[in-house]
Amino acid sequence: MNIKNPLKRTQSNSRLGWEVLQGCKLLNLTDSQRHQLKQSLWEHGVIVVKNQQLTASELEEFARKTFGNLIFGANSFSLDPEISPDIQSKYTAILGNPKGLAQEPPEKIFGARVWHQDKDGVPRREELDMNALYVVMLYSIKVPEEGENGQPHTTEYLDLVEAYNNLAPSQQKELEEGSMYQMPPMFERENLDWDDVPKKVHPIVSTHKVTAQKGLYLGSRKTAIPLGMEERREEAQQYWQDLFQTVLKQNPVYSHFWEPGDLIFWDNSQVMHRGTFYDSTKYQRIALRLGVVDCQ
Repeated sequence: MNIKNPLKRTQSNSRLGWEVLQGCKLLNLTDSQRHQLKQSLWEHGVIVVKNQQLTASELEEFARKTFGNLIFGANSFSLDPEISPDIQSKYTAILGNPKGLAQEPPEKIFGARVWHQDKDGVPRREELDMNALYVVMLYSIKVPEEGENGQPHTTEYLDLVEAYNNLAPSQQKELEEGSMYQMPPMFERENLDWDDVPKKVHPIVSTHKVTAQKGLYLGSRKTAIPLGMEERREEAQQYWQDLFQTVLKQNPVYSHFWEPGDLIFWDNSQVMHRGTFYDSTKYQRIALRLGVVDCQ
């Protein structure tokens, strides 16, 4: 199996975004190839398989064979008769504007376009700890001709293992002593009582379950609250923002330039990400997203 060839990137020294399985079809992988794919994901944090042709059901089948049955999204997605059944399944979310061009200009800033880590279902599952290996797969079917400011359409990633390594030893030690409550991202938009929100405590510095590398786990500004700041939300958000700006200034961002047929995997234990803007009144985007916890 070919595990090499960094894709076009904005920074050539990032370990993120390596292309794997050149010329392979994911539904035909051997058990050995599946194992090697996962090892590459744990090693690089973000990997890409290009030139795939998958339906939503096939993506779901691949996820089960490779990572296990703990897939998030059950009962969340119902089939839409106005959308092709090939891009719909019970566990697969459709991102973009699959029904055609939008009538109104989209907002440039909203949920997925701010830096975050997913792990959206983990705080709601008692049997999972926050360090669970939550993998997101995003498969591109149709790509906008351009993204923001005339640039190619991208998704951006930030390496939190590298971010930890680039901190001063004194700050590493300080952060190793801290933890944050983590809540599912959807609760940032709901006016819920603190006691009613599912949440779990996660160390700010965690150890990866496979590689044993130390890295930061930051969540997102509105869903991560340091212990001791539960009643001081504005102060908590400012603490998070100051820490994140330090990380962002010290570390390169990997931008994945999307092409149709790309399937990108990322390990939310190691990276943050954000989507970037495109004008849905001019361009159509169709992508399939599936999240799964590795159980094997």
